Amino acid sequence: MRWVSHAPRIRFVYFPMADGDDRWTTCHQHLVIAEVLLDRVLAAHTAGLRSMVPALDHAAEARALVRPPRGLFHAATLEYRRWYHADGTTRAQPLTQEALAMQLAVADGLSMEEARHRAARRSHALPAADQAWLIDRRNTSLQQRPLNQTEFHTLVNAIDGVWQSCAGTSHGERANRQIALRVAAMLGNLLDEYVASPFKVDALAQAFTERHLGHLRQTIENSRQAESTSGVLLTGPKAWFAAKSARMRAEHQIGLAMSPTAFPALQLTVRPVIAVVGGRLRTFVHGWRRGDSSVTQLATDFSAFG
Repeated sequence: MRWVSHAPRIRFVYFPMADGDDRWTTCHQHLVIAEVLLDRVLAAHTAGLRSMVPALDHAAEARALVRPPRGLFHAATLEYRRWYHADGTTRAQPLTQEALAMQLAVADGLSMEEARHRAARRSHALPAADQAWLIDRRNTSLQQRPLNQTEFHTLVNAIDGVWQSCAGTSHGERANRQIALRVAAMLGNLLDEYVASPFKVDALAQAFTERHLGHLRQTIENSRQAESTSGVLLTGPKAWFAAKSARMRAEHQIGLAMSPTAFPALQLTVRPVIAVVGGRLRTFVHGWRRGDSSVTQLATDFSAFG
């Protein structure tokens, strides 16, 4: 169990309340939730943990930690093999996607590509890094336990609530909004995998995204420098491959960030098809013979789409 006593803390501004005055009740609730969860984020980060993984929820934790009864699955299924040995004895921990894929390749003679596909799509096996994080998280004290998906969104909603409930012009309200902006940016800087901004408030979403993308780009640059440093080559190929792997992961995350958030608009084009009909060479466009008035109309209709 790790314990860090010198983790930094973030504190908001609270407002005085008279008897019967509930103006700041909701605001204070947001402040308390935000501070408690931020303490955990910063303590986990200081301890060297992944402080937040928004992609992993309670269901993923159950997949890694809750062993199903042996009789629930046939011995040939991937879920059985993930949790139990061939002789029926239990595994200390379930197989990860990588370990299950290797077993399928060795025991069943599958190609590694097919084995990885089956492990990822036909079982509840988790990637090794995610499973290790979930198990480590369960064994970490509450004060510095990293946030899963539910807790991450609870923190985000609290920060959104702080911004929305501090809409006045008093010094305390302006200070809380500035703190909320810095917190949103900090959260973006702590995530090594691309996450679309979860904030509803535009200003917070912009602060999160700008810092998040900047962090991913900086990771790429740092990895490039590590790859080209002679000291890394002297250390050995393992360090070089680690730097290269980190760069490739960051470039993949940047690619996810730059991809369109929705499917692109449908592009329709009119392509001519040439065929022999009645001994003559004919050109058809969208099922119509070229020269027909309907073809001209179709081309006009579709021209707006590309």
